Amino acid sequence: MSSLIPLYDPNLFSEIHQLSTFLPRDENEESIRFIFYIASIITAIHCTLYSIVKLWKGSRKENGESSDENGVTSLDAGKASYILTNLLVNLTFGCLGIYYQINIPRGESTMNKIVGYEHAKLFAAGQVGYQLWALPIGLFVVGETKSMCVHHVAVICVGSVSTFIRCGFRYYAPYFYGLVEISSVPLSIVNSFKNNKEWIKSYPQLYSYARLLFAVTFLLVRVVLWTPFYWSSLSTATMLLYSSESTPTMVILTCFNLSGLVLTFLQYFWAGKIISALINGARPKNKQN
Repeated sequence: MSSLIPLYDPNLFSEIHQLSTFLPRDENEESIRFIFYIASIITAIHCTLYSIVKLWKGSRKENGESSDENGVTSLDAGKASYILTNLLVNLTFGCLGIYYQINIPRGESTMNKIVGYEHAKLFAAGQVGYQLWALPIGLFVVGETKSMCVHHVAVICVGSVSTFIRCGFRYYAPYFYGLVEISSVPLSIVNSFKNNKEWIKSYPQLYSYARLLFAVTFLLVRVVLWTPFYWSSLSTATMLLYSSESTPTMVILTCFNLSGLVLTFLQYFWAGKIISALINGARPKNKQN
């Protein structure tokens, strides 16, 4: 249990508090540039996909294939390109996260979990750039739910701490900012089906498999595995906050902990909806039996 939730060591946390609050200025300036690059690259990918989808949609209209028998348009260029961009970005983060997570030692010291693994801040900075792109697009273009917009803001908050602050808890970065995104890949596929209702009619079994794969991966990486990783991170961050006497550090760690709680609540909230959908989807089969 001590490997999951470390024992409170006042000497250790006192030593950590002697360190500077922020990472060196030149490193943070480099991180800012990296965030800008990531946001710009994702924006370019999105614009390219938007143009491709729009051209494809236009060609289907010319061929008289732009709508089904109910007159429902086959693709909305904005939503479709947003979904495809998310699929590509999440696949990249997810695969990189899996690779890094496999190679992270399990018996790492509490000190290194808190202030070490500076190379892993690329995951956090990448997520900040990604969310800075996704937030305005989701809010003003796609019309995402309020919970997703809150999710974007919360990730920006925790990701900024991991990117710019000395005590960035970057040991957990490959998992929280990378590996968990693998569950969003099947979600993008499901959303593509929802954005094209005729696909569901044409490929109902494939749609069912995509939904099932999403449910399994989400519950596995965002609930089953998320929970021990999160409580390990939260307990360590709470001990660091408790032992701090610096107002800036206390404010930063409070924001970090609260944002983490919001994200965890959202995972459990969405997990509840997924489980409910799985139960409701199984009921007709039970009745037939």
